[in-house]
Amino acid sequence: MRRLSTSTVRFRLSALFALSCWLLWPALSSSAAPNPTLHEAPSAHSPEEGASSHAELGGNSGARLRVEEVAPGALPGAPSTQQAGSVHEFACREGYCNRCHYHEQHVRGTMPSKTASADDLNMGRVNGTQMTRDEMSALGIRFLQLGGDWWNKCGDGWVNTDMVFTRLPRSVVCEDWRTRRLVMRNHAEDRLPFPDHSIEFVYTEHMFEHILPMQCSAFLREAYRVLKPGGVIRITTPDLEKYLMGYAERKKGNRFLADHAARWPPMGKLGTPYTAATVVNNIFRNYEHKWVYDIEEMTRTAMHAGIPESAVKNSHRMGADLPVPLVEAIRSTEIVSSARNQGLAKENPTRCWLEQEIREQESLYVLITKPL
Repeated sequence: MRRLSTSTVRFRLSALFALSCWLLWPALSSSAAPNPTLHEAPSAHSPEEGASSHAELGGNSGARLRVEEVAPGALPGAPSTQQAGSVHEFACREGYCNRCHYHEQHVRGTMPSKTASADDLNMGRVNGTQMTRDEMSALGIRFLQLGGDWWNKCGDGWVNTDMVFTRLPRSVVCEDWRTRRLVMRNHAEDRLPFPDHSIEFVYTEHMFEHILPMQCSAFLREAYRVLKPGGVIRITTPDLEKYLMGYAERKKGNRFLADHAARWPPMGKLGTPYTAATVVNNIFRNYEHKWVYDIEEMTRTAMHAGIPESAVKNSHRMGADLPVPLVEAIRSTEIVSSARNQGLAKENPTRCWLEQEIREQESLYVLITKPL
């Protein structure tokens, strides 16, 4: 075989290199995607995030918001929060629509038609933007309930936030299509779209056990930020101490576990009679529970959120330590006629049920007060 000259070999190698670059260039250039801007609200959720009927529900939304502390108005290039919001309709049914209040420049993501009923709306508020105080006043927003589920929506003065409202944009206040009560789709760790010191009371009942302590801490940090001085965060959740004392003292006459099983039969049981181990495992492993607190764990979580230890107190159901305005707000939620614009609603809503007496036996009651 004839040996090729050096020049010929060099020419062929150069041609092969050029061809390779031409073929690989599209793939190389597409991988160098630009960094997301502040308006694109990239996802910052952890792999620990699971599906739950409370604050953890949701799909793989591309509009999830960053969890970070940013002073209002501190985001360069973020839309102005002083512009008046407008009303947008979503997921209409039977002639009734969810009516959401926001300025279009405050949200990013896919804008579907108002008749769309996607289970996971890929749209949310830009991190750092928020409602103005005038907008909150116009809607009568004073109180916030987290994790009430779809059925327990409070009326006048309340925003009911939960991740079950999957047909709504993220972190946007909307009027529920059935009852016209105010609802908001939100993860517990999302930034709340309200100014500092703008909410009188924050209420959450049997929701914290569905999320992990770091998510509870993120929520408490935000709740404390939006809370007015003198306002309170009210937390109710299963009490770890009651369950463990019930187990340790069951042979000494403590009937906590037996009474609880009679009221709330365990899931996945082997049949009656229920053992103490079944009842304890039930509260840890069923109902999509992730963490059970006692007062020490709750205090530690609040302190991690930057809340002073002195602000966290063990409490009781409808206890004397509750501020009178909070007691009045809780009692007013039981009045069915407290629904906003009830005459325009599709159906008469049921009462909102806070401080549920059926949960008193098992619950830890916590009161966090923001100093004046």
